[in-house]
Amino acid sequence: MDVLEGIRVIDLTHALAGPMCTHQLALLGADVIKIEPPGTGDDFRPRPHGRFAAVNAGKKSVVLDLKSPDGRDTLRKLIATADVVVENFRPGGAAALGLDWAELHRDFPRLISCSISGYGQDGPMASMPAIEWSVQATSGLANSYMSTRDEPMELGIGMLDPFTGYVAFSGILTALLKRQKTSRGERLDVAMLDAAYVLAAGSVTAALMGGSDSPGERPTMARYMARDRRIFIAALHPGWLAKLLTIIGAPGLLKDPRFVNDAARSKHAHEFVAAIEERLSLRDADEWEALLVEAGIPAGVMRAIQETASSEHMTGRRLISTVTSEAGPVQVVGSGFILGSDPRTASGPVPRLGEHTEYILGTLGNPTG
Repeated sequence: MDVLEGIRVIDLTHALAGPMCTHQLALLGADVIKIEPPGTGDDFRPRPHGRFAAVNAGKKSVVLDLKSPDGRDTLRKLIATADVVVENFRPGGAAALGLDWAELHRDFPRLISCSISGYGQDGPMASMPAIEWSVQATSGLANSYMSTRDEPMELGIGMLDPFTGYVAFSGILTALLKRQKTSRGERLDVAMLDAAYVLAAGSVTAALMGGSDSPGERPTMARYMARDRRIFIAALHPGWLAKLLTIIGAPGLLKDPRFVNDAARSKHAHEFVAAIEERLSLRDADEWEALLVEAGIPAGVMRAIQETASSEHMTGRRLISTVTSEAGPVQVVGSGFILGSDPRTASGPVPRLGEHTEYILGTLGNPTG
């Protein structure tokens, strides 16, 4: 896509949330210049299995030592050429590097700056160290879907980092639209804590109104075990439940006093699930999926990511593309939406550390940085 062609982004982020934000901007055609420290670069570069590549393909890599006056001076020159600056330092970290946002906006009034942090730029929690899992715990998000019975080393779903990046991405698009009307840039304060509550908005409202922050357990909506593996089936509506029982050959199951209504099934939930699984054990999960889906029941085999990602359906949607990297070809996910016939995949390879330093800084008349 070339929606953001001509927009330059200075990417001062590392790890996952920030790079996810700037990756989305690059997918829309923005010129993203990733600033990395000398020697090591982004701390996700050494991560195995393409973790760095997944959110950095198509960017340009420039090495600058921001601990040195020359490096900070060069960064300021780069910012003078940019529309957007994104950073995910701890609150106060940007100012310590000479990036006083009030001063930058005074000197570059059209600049849009986005700060991504764990708990926001101010407030009693602002200085708390933050990673995905600590914010999930603090926010209550983890508690809403993980049981105290779970293995303590089981962290949950790594969803908050990428979602926070997507929130920042949407905020930057909003600021760019606003700039068209006002000709002025804005400062964006994006917090992982806020993103957690956006992600769990329904649960937050329910909890604040005295309800449960979790949908709870329902015996008619579960990941049941079939002959070979599990299959999710949603039979919570009476019509769906009747169809399910007919398909699995147990239409009389609801005549059992233990299962005659919702209250009885909830009281005897494990027994009801066992009765369903006894019949599902006669066939493989994909066979049941075909029958249930044909009957209009939401159902899906518990597949590994690789299975669906390489399926004919996903190939046809052209979401995943192969890009080159130092480690060889790597498959990365593109834009989460289709816009007409525009491509939705990464526009270039994964940059080597400092690959574009000489070229980019040469355009500033400062080839050494």
